[in-house]
Amino acid sequence: MKIKSVKPRNPHAVAARQRNAGAHGTYRAERKVRRLEKQALRSWVIGQDREGKDHA
Repeated sequence: MKIKSVKPRNPHAVAARQRNAGAHGTYRAERKVRRLEKQALRSWVIGQDREGKDHA
């Protein structure tokens, strides 16, 4: 006597679970440094813009 499964299993889901698939790691040192530098530059430029309105 054989019991058939209701629905065939997804072979991609098994492979994904075995290799811990998912989003990439959140810690990327280079990206973090670039982002902080970009934010600092932007805040500096905005600060300069507020100090002298007719700099152009």
